[in-house]
Amino acid sequence: MKKFSNVREAIETAIQMEKDGYAFYNKAAAQTSSDMGRSVFESLANDELVHLDVFQKLFDDKFGESEWDDLVNSNKKYREMPIFPKDLKTIEGINLDTDELDALRIAIDSEKEAIDYYMEIRANSDDDNVKKIIDMIIEQEKKHYFLLEQEFHHINTTGYWFELDYLGT
Repeated sequence: MKKFSNVREAIETAIQMEKDGYAFYNKAAAQTSSDMGRSVFESLANDELVHLDVFQKLFDDKFGESEWDDLVNSNKKYREMPIFPKDLKTIEGINLDTDELDALRIAIDSEKEAIDYYMEIRANSDDDNVKKIIDMIIEQEKKHYFLLEQEFHHINTTGYWFELDYLGT
């Protein structure tokens, strides 16, 4: 694991993870036949954008608004992170008609990998500011993980989706 030497690298990583998560959840929403499932995945995609806003507030003292906008809107990949799959249809073991449970399994696995990834970044950082930022990111990702697990369990036991307030507001 690459050791992050400064806050900027942690921010770039967080931005990339949230952008990848946003793209993944939008693709999952587009491939989900259930209106409620689509709504849940769209809500998760929107959460990724909200996370970027939260991160911006955390980093206001590090970057100006235009520099932040450049980081978020850039097409540049800060690093290749295979946490969120790019295309649900090309994932090994998933057929072309990926159903909602498959998409939820993938999302749960992706959120767990994201948590593990951030925990490894934290463990390899000597910067207390980086650790503080990463702790906040981990908490956000744990919320997604928990909510996805709850949704998966609910569908498995009842056959139906239920909507959650993903940000707890």
